[in-house]
Amino acid sequence: MTAVARPPGEAAPQGPGRGVAVLRALDDLDRVRVLAAASDRPDLAARLVQARFRLLSEDVPVAVVGEFKQGKSTLINALLRTDVCPVDSDIVTAVPTIVRYGVPPSVVAHPEPGDDVTEPTRIEVPFDRLRDYVTEAGDTGVRLRSVEVRLDRLLLRRGLSFIDTPGVGGLDSAQGNLTLGALPLARAALFVTDAGAELTAPELAFLTRTVERCPRVVCVVTKTDLHAEWRRIVELNRGHLARAGLSLSVVPVSSFLRLRASARGSASLNTESGFPRLLDLLRRDILAGAEATTVRATRQEITFAVTELRRQIGAERAVARHPEQEPVLVERLAEQTRRGQHLAERAASWQTALNDGTQDLGSDVDHDLRERLRGLLRRGEELLDKEDPKDNWRDFEAWAGKEAAAVAVDNLFTLVSRTEQLARDVADRFDLEYEGLDLDLPAPAAALAKVGVLDIRFERSSMRQFLGAFTAARLAYGGMFMAGAFGSLLGLTVAAPIGVAVGMTLGRKLVRDERERQLAYRRQQAKQELRRYVDEVGFVLGKDCRDAIRRTQRFLRDEFAARAALAERSSAQALTAVRQTATLPDDERARRADRLEEQWRDLGRVAERIEAV
Repeated sequence: MTAVARPPGEAAPQGPGRGVAVLRALDDLDRVRVLAAASDRPDLAARLVQARFRLLSEDVPVAVVGEFKQGKSTLINALLRTDVCPVDSDIVTAVPTIVRYGVPPSVVAHPEPGDDVTEPTRIEVPFDRLRDYVTEAGDTGVRLRSVEVRLDRLLLRRGLSFIDTPGVGGLDSAQGNLTLGALPLARAALFVTDAGAELTAPELAFLTRTVERCPRVVCVVTKTDLHAEWRRIVELNRGHLARAGLSLSVVPVSSFLRLRASARGSASLNTESGFPRLLDLLRRDILAGAEATTVRATRQEITFAVTELRRQIGAERAVARHPEQEPVLVERLAEQTRRGQHLAERAASWQTALNDGTQDLGSDVDHDLRERLRGLLRRGEELLDKEDPKDNWRDFEAWAGKEAAAVAVDNLFTLVSRTEQLARDVADRFDLEYEGLDLDLPAPAAALAKVGVLDIRFERSSMRQFLGAFTAARLAYGGMFMAGAFGSLLGLTVAAPIGVAVGMTLGRKLVRDERERQLAYRRQQAKQELRRYVDEVGFVLGKDCRDAIRRTQRFLRDEFAARAALAERSSAQALTAVRQTATLPDDERARRADRLEEQWRDLGRVAERIEAV
């Protein structure tokens, strides 16, 4: 599953639910942007415009995960007080459904990328056909990557979005592993289990892996209105989580009561439903925490722009007040310009760190993938040696698909963590604090969709079965004939019974040997097919990882090269401004000094606000 980006040029949602920190960051962005434009720095102004768009457009994706038929879709409907996600007793969500803010309401399906470049990348879907596109029973004739639904709801307007993940196949399946692959894209996860039974071993294992990949996880126990013993189940679940070393909030809810409370306007029913506590967790822990991270990244961008502007305005301000300092300032700015030029060169330390780090990243991720695939192959061959592949081949196919998905997801997680470390290392060369990287990640589901399934048939044709039986019978008859002939030569009257016994013994052994030979042959066939499958998985996943690493390298190279160019331009422009200001008449230079002083104070106030935060 891959997060769906907004179409280029589409306006960012600007609902009324933005926090105070976001509003202050927006005010500082606008102040510094105006100062950048006044200082003839359209490059800095353009960066601040992009930062403003990111601050307003980025939502906080929350993945809703869990076994199928646990009430995930109903939970989203209850949170938003609408029936956006199809629910019924006989349908299962089969396509990731992303629900986010948008006006007017709309539904867009995103097909899987194919080889045909003319294939549509977006399909507008009427609301009354949403069920056909997101459920297992739907038949649209199109392989879908995800479906995006836009609604105007207060919870969405405040910046949250929800990802209704498929539950097909259960957590201990290929689909369950692929769900884990989407978690690095989410800021939080709601793990859904119903109150009918305590947490199972697969659920606890899934939760453990979820916590490793997602910063904030909440365990939601649904359907409390249907089970009288739900309080006991909740306490049992808390005990299971504690023993597994998982410190998670457990929130029991009733989606039915929440929707009933909404229809009746009943505050007491809403309180009884348990949703007020869940909403408080979403707003206080998840939304506020993610918002703080985004604001920090925005303030870093503001700080960078303020630093560059203060370098330029400060130098010109100094020479406007004290023109005799021009030679010293010119020499200092010329040195800064040379350093900026060196920073933009290929031999710069950050370029070396990026190139070396990218090579190490590629080597580590490739080694991790190979090691995991070798483990898959080894475990698969051990399973094949224990039983007859003909008897359990379908189960083995499901096992291999699940393990391949686990390899893809775990290798993706290695890629994410190592890439973030590389970004931190490069940022350190610029004396910047790393706050996050917009990774263009490969999608495990899309990669594995390119891999053919295990394909082998063990059924023997009727002619081969006849020939095998005929050969065994012929050899058994030959044994009987030889024993009878030998008895005749010796004149033994009991030769015939002995021949029959010897022939039957020899025949049984030959049949048993034939069966063992056929079993060994089937195992050999199965292992060859497994090796082919693992090789194909490695080929596809390796290509996706290498492409992702190259995209990351280009992204980091362009990002920090742009920063180096901005620093160089700041020094060069300050040098030009100092020389020009020093030649101005006294009265004009005094007026220029007053304007520069006002800009300097404005930048100082912004810097103080950022430092105070």
